[in-house]
Amino acid sequence: MATSEVDGFPENFTADKAKAALREILAALTGGEVVEALEAAREAAGNDMVALMTRVFPLVTQVTTKVINNYGFTQDGVGAIQFEHVMKNLGQDDPEVARLHAQVRSYFLPAVVIPPSGRP
Repeated sequence: MATSEVDGFPENFTADKAKAALREILAALTGGEVVEALEAAREAAGNDMVALMTRVFPLVTQVTTKVINNYGFTQDGVGAIQFEHVMKNLGQDDPEVARLHAQVRSYFLPAVVIPPSGRP
């Protein structure tokens, strides 16, 4: 599916704008009060995936929606979903978009350590 086929896709949204938006999201996630809030949420959640989804996911979504609003997406869940679709599509043709998008996504779903089962 071409990016122009995504409903709500902002006009004139290019790979360069996608990279700028993704870099801005990453900067917001790694600076200021957000860092402390994310660390506290991750610590409280531990390796519990449900806790991660209820504590970390909303913080990352809030940061993301604030940034993407500056790029023509709505500042809500619909805008976040549209942004995700557009990033996936643009990332197919632009490795830098794909790389930056993967970095942002790692904040949504960080690696969860699975304890060994004791089986060989």
